[in-house]
This record gives sequence, C-alpha cells and structure tokens, in this order.
Amino acid sequence: MIHTAELSIVLDKEHLQFRENHYGTEPINQILHMHMIKGISIVEFSNKPIAFCKLVIDIPLILNRGNVDENDYEQVESYIRRALSIVYGDVLLFEQHNLSRIDYRFDVEISNENIRKIYLELFRKLKKKTAHLEKKIYFTSQYHQCKSIHIIFYDKEQERGDKNEHVERWERGVMRFEVSVEKNHLKYKKYKKGEPRFLKDYFKKEKYAHYMNNYILNICPTGDFYSYAKLEAIIASLDLSTREKLQMKEIVKCVSKGSLDTAAEKYSASTYRKYLKLFNEHGINPITIPPKYKLNYLESLVKQAVL
Repeated sequence: MIHTAELSIVLDKEHLQFRENHYGTEPINQILHMHMIKGISIVEFSNKPIAFCKLVIDIPLILNRGNVDENDYEQVESYIRRALSIVYGDVLLFEQHNLSRIDYRFDVEISNENIRKIYLELFRKLKKKTAHLEKKIYFTSQYHQCKSIHIIFYDKEQERGDKNEHVERWERGVMRFEVSVEKNHLKYKKYKKGEPRFLKDYFKKEKYAHYMNNYILNICPTGDFYSYAKLEAIIASLDLSTREKLQMKEIVKCVSKGSLDTAAEKYSASTYRKYLKLFNEHGINPITIPPKYKLNYLESLVKQAVL
C-alpha cells in the first residue's frame, strides 16, 4: 500500500544542542545505524533561518515485509518517535511533522523477466500526455508526472540491479505501480481543502484507493492484453452494434501501428473516450501484444492495482 514517506519537522535550539552534546559531529545517519534504526534517514538543515530536519522513511524496510496496510500505522509511528528521541531527545517532535511526500504502490509478482519486459513494452504505447501529466520513458521504467504527482511503472528488481543495490525479498520479480504524491499537492490539499499534512491521515486505505484509482485509471486502459488476431475475434463476438465493433477494430489497428496517441489524434475526443470506455467495460485492452512474442494473452496488471 505505502512505500516511502517524507516528513519535515522544525527544530528548536534545544534539539540541536541535545544532538551536539550526545554525539558531537557524528553524522545523523551513523547515529541511527549505531542504534539499529533501519528504514529511516535524516537530513538536518540547521544553517537556515528556521532549523528543520527531513526524514525519509522506507516503511517496508521498517516492517521487514512488503505488505503494508493501515493497521501498521501505530508500529510505524512508534518507530519514528524512537528515532527522533535517539537523535534529538524529544519523542514529541513527531507531533510537529508535516508530510512532504508519500509514495503509494502496488506490486505484482512476475517471476519471468522476459514477461516483465513485454509489459514494459506494452506500457510504452500509453499516451504521451494525459491531462497535466507528461510521459517519460527510461529503460526499465515509465514516468507520468507533473510538479504535484508522479506516476511510475517499473521493474523493481531490474531497477535495483541497475543501481547495484540490494534487492529485498519482497522486491524480487516485481512489477511496481507507484503514485508519488508530492509536496505541492499536499500543500494544496491542506490550504484549499483543509486536509492535514499528517502521516496518519495519508496512511488510510481510502487515501490509497483514491490516488491509485484516480491517477492509474486516468493513464491506463484496464483490460487484458491480447494478440491482434485474438482481440479481433473477441470484438466480433461482443453484443454490440456492427458499427461499434468495426470502430473498435479500427482503433485497435490504429494503436497497433503506433500508440494510444495515434488513435487519440485520429478521432474526436468524445469518440476516443467513448470507445476507450467500451474497451474497459469489456475487459479488453486496445493495446495488442506484438506478433514477435507469439503470445495470445497477458493478464492486465492495472486492474489488480486499482480498487
């Protein structure tokens, strides 16, 4: 459910003095390491007009497992409070935090590396721009982002390998769908909507569902993937008018020769939306599996990620 969170906390002189008195010039993350605190890193900004620190929190690493839900909140909060108490001598510091980023994620285990690569190729046919989100493609990942929200689809194991980083057991063979809610969005939600910037409020299942559904569904068709021949046969069998079925086939041809952008540019916005909705309603994806893979079917990963 949740992958990473970032907190910002204002510090008083007493907090800075506590750290200096107890640890001298010892780096903060070394202090945490000495006290067996994993999954939390702290950067301090004491040379600013207002001193503060930023905490980056890897929640699965704290819990030592990939599955995270809102029932884990109390354990996570207690762990963060302990870290703050060790470094700054004040367990109540946590109550002054502002959430400055939170990453929601859904993992699908696909042990076959080649199949993960095929999924990444299929996702490359998504639109370059959806609403205010622009697409950027990298070797093992795809971003759809603006200043407030980042959506990422990627091969987590491959990403770790590319960075020469340790692969946790819950990251092996995983395709990850991630919605990163950035500071600008959180500030907007607080000042325009009155929603607190507290970790507890964004740890709830309803928040996870809101961001995954609203942003993943805006970008990805939710239906299963088929070869062109198989999809053509499925469309022919649908209980729709002849005109609608012919139009769906034309859209599939259009996408297979290019991408969803190719279809969106050819048809009016209302026609494109109408038929994309039809594809979703019938559980089929207008993006087809290329013939070179000799596969007739791949299950949608997106429909598993949304609620």
